[in-house]
Amino acid sequence: MRHCHVPGCGGRTSRYGRYCSTHKSRVRRHGAPHQRGITKAELRPYIRLVQTRIDRNPGHPLWPHAEGLWGALVDHARGICGHFAKGHAGNRYELLAARELLKVAESVPARGVIEAVWAMYLLLEDRPRRFTSDDAFRAQLVRRVRGLSEMNVGEWFDPREGRVKRAYRDLPPHAWKILAKWLASAFGGSGVFLAQLELRQREEKHQKAKMLAEAMKDIR
Repeated sequence: MRHCHVPGCGGRTSRYGRYCSTHKSRVRRHGAPHQRGITKAELRPYIRLVQTRIDRNPGHPLWPHAEGLWGALVDHARGICGHFAKGHAGNRYELLAARELLKVAESVPARGVIEAVWAMYLLLEDRPRRFTSDDAFRAQLVRRVRGLSEMNVGEWFDPREGRVKRAYRDLPPHAWKILAKWLASAFGGSGVFLAQLELRQREEKHQKAKMLAEAMKDIR
């Protein structure tokens, strides 16, 4: 009998598995067995920081450049889907990733996607312990981008509770890892830069306030 590799969990695994069914599901959905999902409410303050940065620098070339990168990603996804539509062989997980990206592109403005990705990098820089691993961050990055579109939410009627319920449709790990790689390649560098800029300016503001408080101590 094999037990789950998560410390403190006594659940049983399959013959060749590492995790019990509960932790296996968490790894599939969130990227790591102990990772908790990033909610819209949790990400919202970081999206506002990104929006404020953009509004303060309306003519900066980074913004149209980022939208161009998103357009290139959309074209890349269309190319993959078109390749499969013509009957050519290929990676099925890459096809899944491409289809998911196009779902977002069809219903969400480019700027909305870019703001969400950059906000995730701000969250990562501000609270690195919120993510238990690199894969956990990548999984949450994809979940938050996919969560921008209602096309990734399923609904069904629960007769026991007498109401309609909504559920997020999960992607296989191989697919969300491909989608995360595309997003990180396009926006990761600029996301890290903006996150570090935000923290540096926050620290400078804190230091100025500290110096002012120290100076005020000498007032008689």
